[in-house]
Amino acid sequence: MATHLSREQTEAWLDESVVQGVESESGDGAEYNLQLQLSRLPLHVIKEETWGPLRVVGECTFDTDRVAALVENAERRQELLLGLNPVLAGAPGFYTFLDDEGDPCEFPRIHSILLEDRLYPDGASQQALMNSVMATASTMRSIQNTAAALQNQSIQSAHDDSTE
Repeated sequence: MATHLSREQTEAWLDESVVQGVESESGDGAEYNLQLQLSRLPLHVIKEETWGPLRVVGECTFDTDRVAALVENAERRQELLLGLNPVLAGAPGFYTFLDDEGDPCEFPRIHSILLEDRLYPDGASQQALMNSVMATASTMRSIQNTAAALQNQSIQSAHDDSTE
């Protein structure tokens, strides 16, 4: 039988030695939306309906000029996608590419990647919640690291070309 997961219960399950800055947001129609940080990465734990799942959500935005340049260049974009494939394959739950207006899109129009993992009440526990939060944050960090590595390769290639 499904159990109602209250905001208080969900907050109590968040390990304070790992998660920082838990704040409750309101106004988006959800029963509750907990915004938190894990290693400076913003995450949300959202409960939309009383008997619905907990949604662990993170978003990686490609909003710097250097990352935007990777996405705009067809060759570099392909390298980015190849680098991200293993990261996204191991991501908990699912992911969606979003354009600059927040709508789902194909990879060439990507502005951000939305990650979402769902924990249903009959399988929710402190262990399941923390596993989901940590795996989502780890995926976000891996996306950032992959993009940064490609940026550095681009910078190094440009530097090498200019010194020849």
